[in-house]
Amino acid sequence: MKSLKEVTIEIITSASKEKVWDLLFNRFGEVNVFNPIIDGSHHTKGTPGEVGCERFCAIDSKTSVHEKIVAARGDDAFDIEIIEGGLPMMDKMGGTFELEALEPNKTRVTFIMKFNTKPAFMAFLMKGMMRKMLFKMLIGLKYHLETGNLVTKENISGIIKEHKKLSTNDSFKDNLEVSFAA
Repeated sequence: MKSLKEVTIEIITSASKEKVWDLLFNRFGEVNVFNPIIDGSHHTKGTPGEVGCERFCAIDSKTSVHEKIVAARGDDAFDIEIIEGGLPMMDKMGGTFELEALEPNKTRVTFIMKFNTKPAFMAFLMKGMMRKMLFKMLIGLKYHLETGNLVTKENISGIIKEHKKLSTNDSFKDNLEVSFAA
């Protein structure tokens, strides 16, 4: 089997590790509340909050993915695989969420995307695209956890502009100049 390419991105959020875990793992089917790339998502199979849980994600009217939690390591990390659908030129895709409590209400969230492309030489181009998509997802995660507001394709640009004004330890909740609630 070909070696998988990796893209790693992380963010620090002003939310407890338990709150982050609850949204990412226990509410796995609700990824659309923070990921602006996803138009809609829902739980499809298995028990929410357990290995084997599956979700369907509509990226747009023509593109969708079906994802599954395939492993968990306590409440520190879990792995997902795309079991059906995906992006053009992607052969295999999966990822790992890792959580690290920095303080009681501060958590580092790391996402490691692993993938292969067909043809293989497209991996170089896809890495940049994947990094941008993952950046939007993690900014959306931080925003949603800190404000409770929905993140959409329509409001992510404004959220990213506000994020650029924040220092590493700042929270959206304390520093928003404009509300981007949908």
